[in-house]
Amino acid sequence: MKEIQRKKSVRREIKLMERLNHPHIIKLYEAIETEEHVILVLEYISGGSTHGFLKSKPNRRMTKKTLVVFYC
Repeated sequence: MKEIQRKKSVRREIKLMERLNHPHIIKLYEAIETEEHVILVLEYISGGSTHGFLKSKPNRRMTKKTLVVFYC
């Protein structure tokens, strides 16, 4: 990552994820930063990806009702 603002944003997101502890939010175990990449080691959740789920929805968005069902 060469853009300074993007690097700051990613680091801020990692710090927030490290502080989260909730049964319905995946856990971040480790973040490894190299010159070109940031590698996130996350808890494994079966059943597909959030990205794949959103691709199947109109406008690639979740309704509030879907959001509650999806994460509970």
